[in-house]
Order: sequence, then C-alpha cells, then structure tokens
Amino acid sequence: MLNVAPLRVLRALRGSNSSELQARRKGSGFRIQHSVISTQHSGYPRLASPRHIPQPTSPVPTSLPADELLTLAVATARAAGAALAKRADRTVNSESAHDIKLQADVDSETLIRERLARTKLSVIGEEIGGDPSLLNRDEPYWSVDPLDGTYNYLRGLPACCVSIGLWRGRRPILGVVYDFGREEMFAGGAGLGLTLNGRDLKPKWAKDVAHAVLCTGFPNTADRSGAGVRGFVERVGKYKKIRMIGSAALALAYVAAGRADVYFEETIKLWDIAAGLALIEGAGGYTSVEPVPGQPVAFNVWAAGRADLAG
Repeated sequence: MLNVAPLRVLRALRGSNSSELQARRKGSGFRIQHSVISTQHSGYPRLASPRHIPQPTSPVPTSLPADELLTLAVATARAAGAALAKRADRTVNSESAHDIKLQADVDSETLIRERLARTKLSVIGEEIGGDPSLLNRDEPYWSVDPLDGTYNYLRGLPACCVSIGLWRGRRPILGVVYDFGREEMFAGGAGLGLTLNGRDLKPKWAKDVAHAVLCTGFPNTADRSGAGVRGFVERVGKYKKIRMIGSAALALAYVAAGRADVYFEETIKLWDIAAGLALIEGAGGYTSVEPVPGQPVAFNVWAAGRADLAG
C-alpha cells in the first residue's frame, strides 16, 4: 500500500541559479491505495530506446509520502527539461500529415521513466506507451508527456514543456509542468495548492465569458473539414480572445496560473492533460473530462477558473 502522509509541498527553484527548497503546506491528507502494478502495454507501439528502462514487477508494495512524489516529479521534469534545452540534435523519427516525432521525445521519456522507476508505479507515456486499463482501476500511476509542443521545439518556437502527472483511475492527484525555455516550474494538485517556482499562486480569472481568454488547439486527429472548423468556431466564438500555443500542458498551466481563463480541446490524449488538470484543481478551478468512445486514452476536456466560464 502506498501511504501518503500529511502533505509537505516542494518549493521549486526561486531562480535559475537557486537551490531547491521545501516548505510545509497544512491541509487534509489523502491516501493512495492499491499499488499492484501492470506492465502490459496493450495497443501502444513500443519505440526503440537507447537505454534500458527499469520496469516495475507485479505486485509491488511501495510507500512514498506525497511530498517525495511531488519532489521527485519536479526534479525529474527539471532534469528532462535541462537535457532538452541544451540538446542540438533535432532528428525526426517519423512524420504524418499533422504530427511529428523526434528522437528527443523518446530520449526525454527514457530519462523520465528511469527517474520515476523507484516509485514502482506504472507509467503511461506518449512515446513508450503504457496500459490504458489503468484508467479503469483504483491505483496510482504516472502519465508523462516528455516533450509537449514537439513541433514548436523543432522550429524554435518557445511554447514547449515537460509534463508529468500522477493520476488514480480517471482523476488527477498532482502534476508538474516545466517550461524549460522560460525556466518556469508549475507544480500542485488538489489539496496541494499551486506554485510557480516555489511561490504560491493565487490566480484571478475573468469575471465572465465576454472577458475571458480561451486556450485551445487542434490535435492531430481533429476534424479539419469546413463543417468541422465551423462547428469549432461556433463553440469558442463567444470568448473575448482565443489562443492556440501548440502545447496543451502549457495552456492548462496558464489557465491554472490565471494567465488565461479557459481551456477546451477534443480528442486530446491523457499525457497532454494529466499534469495540467492537476494544476487547475490545485488552483481551485473547474475540470470536466469526458472519455472519447473507442479511444481509451483520449478525452474531450473543458477546464476553467470557474464552471461558469466553461462550455
């Protein structure tokens, strides 16, 4: 059984050259149960990796307090982001009409999995896969996007990040989103609050839809037909401003921080939203996650500072 002690929240770097700090956050505790781990990866391609990734065995008992899990997630995202920031290689492994995969994605996820392995929790990641049945089980697992905003990264656009979320079933527990270009570390979750580089954030959102900024995007499976685009515009046209930054994780972090007010996207994958939804819940915001039939890790998502701003 994984026992979570009363929460002690990591304070991440307060500057690019500062040391990592810890501080206590008082609040109600929670317990994560059922640490029986599956290593099945049904329905996912397993990409070649340059290094061996330690895999949990089943069943595996583990006991880590919540502050250690959050601290580990922050440190892991920082390490992966630092590697991506200094990387010169932009080798393209595969490309489709509306998507691209780099070797950098695979190497980043390999690093992340190696560092998370000591928790003995399963991982669902964008590049190396995972067991989608975890979404239907009452046990914790990591969901990782090792490089969200891959095409931005390839082209030198600054909106890209590392995203690491801890979920149980279909509910987020905690998450970190690291914008390694701006050295901004968003961390938090329900009961944990929200921090940016270790400082508490108290976001302020728009007073109504007419003044709200909506972040959205077109996933690679989106309907780009004329009718599909018109339907999309009809749904989002009521907002004051619409932003597409090319990274769902970063867009959700911006909503959590109060830089935007609403996030909406259809058929978006778990790893894209896992950490960001945890951040919004940490900030006291609203989330709605609707499974897409026939796509076990895809969802239609609304998230906002308040429920009245969504939909």
